[in-house]
Amino acid sequence: KMSSREIYANSDAIVGIDSRGFIFGSAIANFLNKPLILARKKNKLPGKLIEKDYGLEYGKDSLSIQLEAIEKYKSFVIVDDLIATGGTAKCVLDLLKSEKKTINGLHVVIELTPLKGKNNLQCPLYSEIQFN
Repeated sequence: KMSSREIYANSDAIVGIDSRGFIFGSAIANFLNKPLILARKKNKLPGKLIEKDYGLEYGKDSLSIQLEAIEKYKSFVIVDDLIATGGTAKCVLDLLKSEKKTINGLHVVIELTPLKGKNNLQCPLYSEIQFN
């Protein structure tokens, strides 16, 4: 497993998840001088999109990424504020993988460890705070 520093160094772009992932993702992207790609909720982005539904504890939602935004990049770090069950992050992973992209890791501020969200991911998880 790479360090959190290495996952950013080895990535072409940052993907921030709607909406608090935008806050942390934009700060990281700005600091590293890397592009920030937005994974947005349904009907928020123009142009050709890749979209996927995902389950929530209380229903269903959908995320979209602009195809044009990711076409020239190969590898990504996904950034969000929190991981609980991992459904939202897995949705973004699946969207990027559907376009044959590499995901070097998911970086979150808070991990709710009892919900075992990292078990639903096919990439390393980096969390700054773990709540048991």
